[in-house]
Amino acid sequence: MLFLAVFCGFLAEYQLEHKIENDRERQYIKSLVQDLQEDTAALTGTIEEFDDHFKRNDSLIKLLTGADIKDRGADVYYFARRASRSVRLALHDLTIQQMKGSGAFRLIRKQNVSNAIIEYYNRLVFIDYLHGIETEETNEYRKMALDIFHPVIFNNMVRPDNSIARPGGNPALLTYESKTLFRLAGMVSYINNTKLGLSTAEAQMREAAKELIQLIKNEYKLK
Repeated sequence: MLFLAVFCGFLAEYQLEHKIENDRERQYIKSLVQDLQEDTAALTGTIEEFDDHFKRNDSLIKLLTGADIKDRGADVYYFARRASRSVRLALHDLTIQQMKGSGAFRLIRKQNVSNAIIEYYNRLVFIDYLHGIETEETNEYRKMALDIFHPVIFNNMVRPDNSIARPGGNPALLTYESKTLFRLAGMVSYINNTKLGLSTAEAQMREAAKELIQLIKNEYKLK
Protein backbone atom coordinates (compact mmCIF):
# COMPACT_ATOMS: atom_id res chain seq x y z
CA MET A 1 0.00 0.00 0.00
CA LEU A 2 2.85 2.33 0.83
CA PHE A 3 4.45 1.65 -2.54
CA LEU A 4 1.14 2.31 -4.29
CA ALA A 5 0.68 5.58 -2.44
CA VAL A 6 4.20 6.71 -3.31
CA PHE A 7 3.70 5.68 -6.94
CA CYS A 8 0.38 7.52 -7.18
CA GLY A 9 1.99 10.58 -5.65
CA PHE A 10 4.77 10.38 -8.21
CA LEU A 11 2.23 10.16 -11.04
CA ALA A 12 0.29 13.13 -9.70
CA GLU A 13 3.47 15.20 -9.43
CA TYR A 14 4.53 14.17 -12.92
CA GLN A 15 1.16 15.11 -14.38
CA LEU A 16 1.27 18.46 -12.58
CA GLU A 17 4.75 19.23 -13.93
CA HIS A 18 3.64 18.13 -17.39
CA LYS A 19 0.64 20.48 -17.24
CA ILE A 20 2.79 23.36 -16.02
CA GLU A 21 5.24 22.83 -18.88
CA ASN A 22 2.40 22.61 -21.41
CA ASP A 23 0.95 25.85 -20.07
CA ARG A 24 4.35 27.56 -20.27
CA GLU A 25 4.86 26.27 -23.81
CA ARG A 26 1.51 27.70 -24.87
CA GLN A 27 2.26 31.05 -23.22
CA TYR A 28 5.60 31.30 -25.01
CA ILE A 29 3.99 30.30 -28.30
CA LYS A 30 1.30 32.97 -28.01
CA SER A 31 3.91 35.58 -27.14
CA LEU A 32 6.05 34.45 -30.05
CA VAL A 33 3.13 34.83 -32.45
CA GLN A 34 2.64 38.38 -31.22
CA ASP A 35 6.33 39.11 -31.83
CA LEU A 36 6.08 37.67 -35.33
CA GLN A 37 3.04 39.80 -36.12
CA GLU A 38 4.96 42.88 -35.00
CA ASP A 39 7.94 41.72 -37.06
CA THR A 40 5.72 41.54 -40.12
CA ALA A 41 4.71 45.18 -39.65
CA ALA A 42 8.32 46.25 -38.99
CA LEU A 43 9.57 44.43 -42.10
CA THR A 44 6.86 46.03 -44.22
CA GLY A 45 7.97 49.44 -42.96
CA THR A 46 11.65 48.92 -43.78
CA ILE A 47 10.85 47.49 -47.21
CA GLU A 48 8.86 50.65 -47.99
CA GLU A 49 11.80 52.75 -46.78
CA PHE A 50 14.11 50.87 -49.12
CA ASP A 51 11.83 51.73 -52.04
CA ASP A 52 12.17 55.43 -51.17
CA HIS A 53 15.97 55.06 -50.98
CA PHE A 54 16.11 53.44 -54.42
CA LYS A 55 14.19 56.30 -56.00
CA ARG A 56 16.31 59.01 -54.36
CA ASN A 57 19.59 57.27 -55.14
CA ASP A 58 18.57 56.74 -58.77
CA SER A 59 17.84 60.46 -58.97
CA LEU A 60 21.25 61.26 -57.45
CA ILE A 61 23.07 59.04 -59.96
CA LYS A 62 21.29 60.81 -62.85
CA LEU A 63 22.16 64.22 -61.41
CA LEU A 64 25.83 63.37 -60.81
CA THR A 65 26.22 62.10 -64.37
CA GLY A 66 23.94 64.67 -66.04
CA ALA A 67 24.87 67.75 -68.02
CA ASP A 68 22.66 70.11 -65.99
CA ILE A 69 24.26 69.42 -62.59
CA LYS A 70 25.36 73.06 -62.14
CA ASP A 71 21.71 74.14 -62.35
CA ARG A 72 20.46 71.50 -59.87
CA GLY A 73 22.54 72.31 -56.79
CA ALA A 74 19.71 72.05 -54.25
CA ASP A 75 18.59 68.68 -55.60
CA VAL A 76 22.12 67.28 -55.67
CA TYR A 77 22.82 68.34 -52.09
CA TYR A 78 19.48 66.99 -50.87
CA PHE A 79 19.79 63.56 -52.47
CA ALA A 80 23.50 63.30 -51.63
CA ARG A 81 22.90 64.11 -47.96
CA ARG A 82 20.21 61.46 -47.70
CA ALA A 83 22.22 58.82 -49.57
CA SER A 84 24.33 58.09 -46.49
CA ARG A 85 21.28 57.28 -44.38
CA SER A 86 20.62 53.60 -43.72
CA VAL A 87 17.51 51.55 -43.00
CA ARG A 88 17.80 49.49 -39.84
CA LEU A 89 15.51 46.62 -38.98
CA ALA A 90 14.35 46.36 -35.36
CA LEU A 91 12.78 42.97 -34.78
CA HIS A 92 10.68 42.10 -31.75
CA ASP A 93 12.74 39.22 -30.42
CA LEU A 94 12.07 39.52 -26.69
CA THR A 95 10.29 36.16 -26.47
CA ILE A 96 12.92 34.14 -28.33
CA GLN A 97 15.69 35.79 -26.29
CA GLN A 98 13.88 34.92 -23.06
CA MET A 99 13.44 31.34 -24.22
CA LYS A 100 17.11 31.01 -25.14
CA GLY A 101 18.32 32.65 -21.93
CA SER A 102 16.15 30.53 -19.64
CA GLY A 103 16.48 27.27 -21.55
CA ALA A 104 12.74 27.34 -22.22
CA PHE A 105 13.19 26.63 -25.93
CA ARG A 106 13.14 22.94 -24.99
CA LEU A 107 9.45 23.40 -24.14
CA ILE A 108 8.64 23.57 -27.86
CA ARG A 109 7.80 19.89 -28.32
CA LYS A 110 6.67 20.05 -31.94
CA GLN A 111 9.82 19.50 -33.97
CA ASN A 112 8.50 21.12 -37.14
CA VAL A 113 7.64 24.30 -35.23
CA SER A 114 11.00 24.29 -33.44
CA ASN A 115 12.87 23.93 -36.74
CA ALA A 116 10.82 26.66 -38.40
CA ILE A 117 11.52 29.08 -35.53
CA ILE A 118 15.27 28.43 -35.77
CA GLU A 119 15.24 28.86 -39.56
CA TYR A 120 13.31 32.12 -39.24
CA TYR A 121 15.75 33.77 -36.84
CA ASN A 122 18.76 32.39 -38.72
CA ARG A 123 17.76 34.69 -41.59
CA LEU A 124 19.15 37.54 -39.52
CA VAL A 125 22.69 36.23 -40.08
CA PHE A 126 22.55 37.08 -43.80
CA ILE A 127 20.80 40.39 -43.15
CA ASP A 128 23.48 41.39 -40.63
CA TYR A 129 26.14 40.40 -43.18
CA LEU A 130 24.59 42.70 -45.80
CA HIS A 131 24.33 45.51 -43.24
CA GLY A 132 28.07 45.15 -42.67
CA ILE A 133 28.71 45.58 -46.40
CA GLU A 134 26.34 48.55 -46.50
CA THR A 135 28.19 50.20 -43.62
CA GLU A 136 31.54 49.82 -45.39
CA GLU A 137 30.14 51.23 -48.64
CA THR A 138 28.46 54.13 -46.85
CA ASN A 139 31.68 55.02 -45.02
CA GLU A 140 33.53 55.06 -48.35
CA TYR A 141 30.78 57.20 -49.86
CA ARG A 142 31.11 59.72 -47.03
CA LYS A 143 34.86 60.00 -47.56
CA MET A 144 34.32 60.68 -51.28
CA ALA A 145 31.57 63.20 -50.53
CA LEU A 146 34.01 65.34 -48.51
CA ASP A 147 35.71 66.33 -51.78
CA ILE A 148 32.46 67.34 -53.46
CA PHE A 149 30.02 68.92 -50.99
CA HIS A 150 30.45 71.95 -48.76
CA PRO A 151 30.46 70.72 -45.13
CA VAL A 152 28.62 73.78 -43.78
CA ILE A 153 25.75 73.32 -46.24
CA PHE A 154 25.57 69.60 -45.40
CA ASN A 155 25.52 70.41 -41.68
CA ASN A 156 22.82 73.08 -41.99
CA MET A 157 20.54 70.67 -43.83
CA VAL A 158 20.06 68.51 -40.71
CA ARG A 159 16.97 69.57 -38.74
CA PRO A 160 16.59 69.22 -34.94
CA ASP A 161 14.52 66.04 -35.46
CA ASN A 162 17.41 64.59 -37.54
CA SER A 163 15.48 64.81 -40.81
CA ILE A 164 17.07 66.38 -43.89
CA ALA A 165 15.91 69.72 -45.34
CA ARG A 166 16.47 70.69 -48.96
CA PRO A 167 18.83 73.73 -49.10
CA GLY A 168 17.65 76.98 -50.60
CA GLY A 169 18.90 78.50 -53.82
CA ASN A 170 21.38 76.70 -56.05
CA PRO A 171 24.41 75.89 -53.87
CA ALA A 172 27.60 75.07 -55.72
CA LEU A 173 29.62 71.91 -55.34
CA LEU A 174 33.30 72.04 -54.38
CA THR A 175 34.16 70.43 -57.71
CA TYR A 176 32.49 69.56 -60.99
CA GLU A 177 35.32 67.36 -62.20
CA SER A 178 33.54 64.57 -64.08
CA LYS A 179 35.78 61.72 -62.92
CA THR A 180 35.17 62.59 -59.26
CA LEU A 181 31.40 62.90 -59.76
CA PHE A 182 31.21 59.64 -61.72
CA ARG A 183 33.14 57.79 -58.99
CA LEU A 184 30.63 59.01 -56.42
CA ALA A 185 27.77 57.93 -58.68
CA GLY A 186 29.37 54.50 -58.94
CA MET A 187 29.53 54.21 -55.15
CA VAL A 188 25.86 55.20 -54.91
CA SER A 189 25.11 52.39 -57.36
CA TYR A 190 26.99 49.91 -55.14
CA ILE A 191 25.02 51.11 -52.10
CA ASN A 192 21.77 50.74 -54.02
CA ASN A 193 22.62 47.17 -55.01
CA THR A 194 23.36 46.25 -51.39
CA LYS A 195 20.11 47.86 -50.27
CA LEU A 196 18.32 45.85 -52.94
CA GLY A 197 19.80 42.69 -51.43
CA LEU A 198 18.63 43.77 -47.99
CA SER A 199 15.16 44.59 -49.26
CA THR A 200 14.90 41.19 -50.94
CA ALA A 201 16.14 39.35 -47.83
CA GLU A 202 13.70 41.22 -45.61
CA ALA A 203 10.81 40.58 -48.00
CA GLN A 204 11.63 36.87 -47.80
CA MET A 205 11.81 37.10 -44.01
CA ARG A 206 8.40 38.77 -43.94
CA GLU A 207 6.92 35.87 -45.90
CA ALA A 208 8.68 33.43 -43.56
CA ALA A 209 7.13 35.24 -40.58
CA LYS A 210 3.65 34.89 -42.08
CA GLU A 211 4.21 31.20 -42.81
CA LEU A 212 5.54 30.60 -39.29
CA ILE A 213 2.54 32.32 -37.75
CA GLN A 214 0.20 30.11 -39.75
CA LEU A 215 2.17 26.98 -38.89
CA ILE A 216 2.05 27.77 -35.17
CA LYS A 217 -1.66 28.55 -35.28
CA ASN A 218 -2.38 25.30 -37.06
CA GLU A 219 -0.22 23.15 -34.78
CA TYR A 220 -1.43 24.73 -31.52
CA LYS A 221 -5.02 25.34 -32.63
CA LEU A 222 -4.77 29.08 -32.05
CA LYS A 223 -7.26 31.55 -33.46
